[in-house]
Amino acid sequence: MTDPRAPENLVDLSRYPLNDPGCAMFGDIVRSARNSLAETGSVSFPGFLTPDAVDLMAAEAEALSPLAYEGPRAATPYFFNYDLARTDDPDHPVNRRNRRALSQVAYDLIPPESALYQLYHWDPLPGFLARILEHDRLYRTEDPYQALNISVMREGGCQQWHYDRSSFVTTLLVQEAETGGDFEYVPGLREDTDEHYDAVRAVLDGDRTRVRRLELEPGALNLFKGHYALHRVTETGGARKRLQTIFGYSPEPGVTGSLKSSIMHYGPRVGVRAGLDPADIRALVD
Repeated sequence: MTDPRAPENLVDLSRYPLNDPGCAMFGDIVRSARNSLAETGSVSFPGFLTPDAVDLMAAEAEALSPLAYEGPRAATPYFFNYDLARTDDPDHPVNRRNRRALSQVAYDLIPPESALYQLYHWDPLPGFLARILEHDRLYRTEDPYQALNISVMREGGCQQWHYDRSSFVTTLLVQEAETGGDFEYVPGLREDTDEHYDAVRAVLDGDRTRVRRLELEPGALNLFKGHYALHRVTETGGARKRLQTIFGYSPEPGVTGSLKSSIMHYGPRVGVRAGLDPADIRALVD
């Protein structure tokens, strides 16, 4: 009997032959994706999932959404995990806190038998991404909470302009909101040697000169350079939730996220498990 949750039945292999990396079609897709990343800082693979897989994953994510933890309701573009020079200037980008309204289901709450989990653990997927990013190999991150998660945006949800800690981010939208929920980004705004704070300030002030919009659709796999591109999700509207999965891969083995980040994004239970003092946990989540 065919297992609908098996990755080979989730991905449209006739369009994206991840199980045949030696074929010409696979090579053409990789080259095109590299060009897109170089030119725009992002690449999207529409129709990566089959229509049945989209329905299945959306149903799974919907069923798990009550387990999502709300997390910070406001944050700066740099969150709290970057060792950047601080300033007393309240208008400086490192101090600019903007509204954030989303919840996340942590990795440890996603059942191993689910299609979401099965796809994340399917070796051809990180193999495909590694070829695009020109890495010898990508490893699944080993963080018990951050390795795989589901982002849940209810009506009025949004994510503020921000950078990611990892150099690249892989997402899969499984359900879009009725309105809004647009992914916007500014590619190449940040460099390893220069934060370009004035340019960040301009975007925060409403300058849209360099802002791009990545047209996402349910079932599309998306890859973008989130560490170097300031990005956000605009406010959603309507009763239908915006549901997106985020896959954690790294070119280095054994990568984990910060405990502080996990407590803030996935709740006090993380701190309890780590044996932290209740007062220290409250200080992080209040």
